[in-house]
Amino acid sequence: MNKYYVYVIDLDKSVMEKETAFREANSQYVEGKPCVYVGQSYLKPRERFEQHKNGIKSNKYAKQYGKWVKKKNIPDENPHPTRAAAEKKEKELAKHLIGKRKWAVWTN
Repeated sequence: MNKYYVYVIDLDKSVMEKETAFREANSQYVEGKPCVYVGQSYLKPRERFEQHKNGIKSNKYAKQYGKWVKKKNIPDENPHPTRAAAEKKEKELAKHLIGKRKWAVWTN
């Protein structure tokens, strides 16, 4: 039986300067706050991060700008019992980071 994880990858802040689509999707961003990618997977967060960096089913921002998995922002509920539960938490977490913390966030 698979378990599913929600994870947060810290992105190099140069993504805001170099990537128009990323910048335009994050008009709420407050200068100096983190830029992150939020995702979910049946793999543990560090394993999935390595896949991103190696270009395996990778998001381009996670691959090109990913620095590390942010442990502080991985939800305490990990792992989730179903993919649907992880997908729901992924969306909730991204919304929280965008709305409450004013971070720059990319999620699929």
